[in-house]
Amino acid sequence: MAKPSRSRIHAWAAAGGATAGALPVGADAIALAAEEVLMTINIAAMFGEKISKSAAEGIIASTVGTVAGTAIFESLNVAYPFTIPAKIAVAVGVIEALGNTIYEYYDKKYNG
Repeated sequence: MAKPSRSRIHAWAAAGGATAGALPVGADAIALAAEEVLMTINIAAMFGEKISKSAAEGIIASTVGTVAGTAIFESLNVAYPFTIPAKIAVAVGVIEALGNTIYEYYDKKYNG
């Protein structure tokens, strides 16, 4: 199987950064979680695998980076709105790392 492009992961990360900067505290975390689930489903589809929302949530929950990223992200809400640039950077970094981890999982699963 030919390797799918990782460019979609960068697009999801950029969208996550925009979400983190645009939405108020509380709504941002909910929206980012939904974006991560959709990204996971789409990465699986890039490799020809159809997964459910609950399967995507399980994959995300199994990554330690998401837990650490969420903790950092939420700690930045203390000085909101002055921390919006930092929230954007954390969201982009966490989603990029999560996307690449999931991509590697499927790449190894289907391409050895």
